[in-house]
Amino acid sequence: MTLSAHAAPYDYPVANPFMATVTGTPERLRAPVPDEVDVQQTDLQVRVLPERHLPPALSQYRDLHYRVAWHDGPAPLIFLIAGTGSGYDSTRMDYLKRLFWQAGMHVIVLSSPSNHDFIAAASRSGRPGIAEDDARDLHTAMSMALQKAQSELGFKVTGYRLAGFSLGALHAAFVAELDSHLGQFHFERVLLLNPPVDLYASVRRMDELSYTRVAGVSDNDSFYEHIFQKLSRHFANRGNADIQTSLFEEIQNSPEVLNDAELAMLIGAVFRFSAADMNFMSDLINGGGRYAPADEDLKVSTSLTPYLRRALFCDFSCYVDTELLPSWQRRNAGGTLEQMAEQTSLHHIQSFLTDNPNIAAVSNASELILTRDDYYFLADTFGDRAYLYPTGGHGGNLDYEPVAERYLQFLAGDNQ
Repeated sequence: MTLSAHAAPYDYPVANPFMATVTGTPERLRAPVPDEVDVQQTDLQVRVLPERHLPPALSQYRDLHYRVAWHDGPAPLIFLIAGTGSGYDSTRMDYLKRLFWQAGMHVIVLSSPSNHDFIAAASRSGRPGIAEDDARDLHTAMSMALQKAQSELGFKVTGYRLAGFSLGALHAAFVAELDSHLGQFHFERVLLLNPPVDLYASVRRMDELSYTRVAGVSDNDSFYEHIFQKLSRHFANRGNADIQTSLFEEIQNSPEVLNDAELAMLIGAVFRFSAADMNFMSDLINGGGRYAPADEDLKVSTSLTPYLRRALFCDFSCYVDTELLPSWQRRNAGGTLEQMAEQTSLHHIQSFLTDNPNIAAVSNASELILTRDDYYFLADTFGDRAYLYPTGGHGGNLDYEPVAERYLQFLAGDNQ
């Protein structure tokens, strides 16, 4: 089932959802964006939690860092929330920032609440993963970031919009719902790019990718060596190591083609490192002592590598079971994992999403983090505001020009 009426035909060329997730759109088919040096932008920081105590080794995370791109004249402002474990300066956020800035918007880019810098600087609980708590933290951070940016840069805002990718899309939905009660930003448009529907079910799906078995590979270390050897042979045969132009398109048409198992494990491994980052930072802030002894003084010179290695043994599902659920149950006596999961899913705010004509979602039938039922939930909940495509994996087609044009039209106020 694909719901979409587009002026431009949809002819995204990457059918494999794993490859689409890893590579995105071939450069020739991407929506053009200005060069980074042509964007008027700067990085700022704000002290969100002045009472937060951090060990010296984490002193650089006392302030929340974020990126601002602005115009000299009055313009609408869009807040952009990064995906799972990602920072405000990630490659995907950089592309979307340039795309939205080019479309005439001021842009403030924030890290994911699951990223180490946000956990340390702006998460009151230090335990991201409860949607309503994360939304409150984000809303506070957004308010303070905007105030700081306008004070220092002096730009004028004519209205507010909000977008997020992946986990950031779920956050955007809950922030919008929260703001409908607080009445601060009155978001004119909210764009959910590849959102999970049932977050914890999506987490389990991504965790499973890191356990994918590749023939002849017994562990993560040998997996990375295996991939390195494939790339080395490819570049040796080609005669150069121009990764930018040849890595994915050419290697998939060479004898060193990456198979689905290799691609799945590559995606899962990246997700696993994000989980380790979140596990370690949450445990450290809350003094759990699971990875770094609670009474150990982590100095600026202290290497954090041994502690992060320990955290790699705990994936996102492990984090939910050992850290998040016990904390939630202390506030919700007798509550179950299923109840916590429902409260952190789009099902929990379905009526708000259905009744709000200013919220749209973009997703794909080949989305890695959705089940078939999740996909139909998006179609049923958003109706004509569900921009659904047959291919693209997890966000691989967001830079494909017909797709980008469609969600830019929505942000501009055109629902047709």
